[in-house]
Parts: sequence; C-alpha cells; structure tokens
Amino acid sequence: MEKKIQATGQLFYFNLGGGWSADIDKAVVTFNSLGFPVRYVLAKEKKNANVVIKLAVGSDSETFDGSTLSTNANFDPALLHGDTKTLTEVNDRAKTAEMIFAVTFLPGKAKATKGQKEAIIVHELIHACGLDGGKPDGTKNKDQDHDSEGILFAIMNTTADGLIEATAPAGVKPMPPIRVGGQTRCKIQMIWGTEACKKD
Repeated sequence: MEKKIQATGQLFYFNLGGGWSADIDKAVVTFNSLGFPVRYVLAKEKKNANVVIKLAVGSDSETFDGSTLSTNANFDPALLHGDTKTLTEVNDRAKTAEMIFAVTFLPGKAKATKGQKEAIIVHELIHACGLDGGKPDGTKNKDQDHDSEGILFAIMNTTADGLIEATAPAGVKPMPPIRVGGQTRCKIQMIWGTEACKKD
C-alpha cells in the first residue's frame, strides 16, 4: 500500500454500483465493523477515490492516471463473484511495489440475495485494501492471498441467503455474518502498518 495512503488508515471509494449501490454501502459498513486497521470512506467525486466499485454487465474497464484496468478475459457477470484489479508502482531499487489504486467489478447479471451480495462485496473490498496477490517485484498471484477459512476462501457455495466455504466443516455457518480467517486478518494488519502477525 502506498505510504501516504497507509498513513491515513482509510481508503476513499466511489460507488458506481447501479442496482447494487445500496448493497455496496451496506457492505462497507460491514467491512468497517470487522476491526481492521483500515476503513472505507465514501468519496463524493471519482477523481478523489482510491477505489472505484462498479457493476459490470460484461467486459469492463476503468482508467486511472493514464493506466487502464480491465476485467479478466473470463469474467462472467452472471456468476456470483467479483473481480478486483489494482494498480501498483514498482520501485526496482527498493524492491517494493505499492498499490495506488483499485477497481472492483461486480457481477451485473447475477441473481443474488442481499446476503450473497454482501459476502461478494466484502470479499472484494478485502482484495482492494491490499490483498491483491502483489509481490515485491510487481507481479501478482491473487490466489496467494486467499485464506483457508472465512470470507477470503477461494471457492464458495451458495446457501439460501449467503455463501459458505466449499470445504466448510460441519457446524460452520454461512455468511453473513462475515467471518474473517486468521491469515486474512494478519495480512491486513501487516499491509496497514499495525502489529506483526502473531504465531499460535
């Protein structure tokens, strides 16, 4: 995360969610209640946003400072998943890559319940706050930031009103309410400059 953004402990988001706009704002409230060292704040103008969240009904893109971020080639707006892309600045001398902007594309053709929308959006808000799979050399492997439990689990199954990890053990309840895995919480703390992760 870019140092000057990190120092504020907040990300400004601009809501281009169309029919999902109210769900986005509700998911932001949920994200902000999870005890992370970063909060999302609504930007009144897109030019002031660190993160743009938009509903995509097909291939889509967003431009920031001359760079264009686009949906994956296989993005399907009818499936219950989002697609977050981040823009990073790479410093070859310091061997660092700092995120400066993100765009989240939400599935504009998906039939989703309120609970499913909340889970999808919070998952993508976590990617947009820094868990984008970034490596110090500027390359990315988004899968490395998925967790073995909780909202950042890679593959989810649908339930009557939410989502649950595909391999959830018996007794684990679907989300919402949102559950956060230990690896996810630890990585967000490290990215946002608070305490280092504790080993159990």
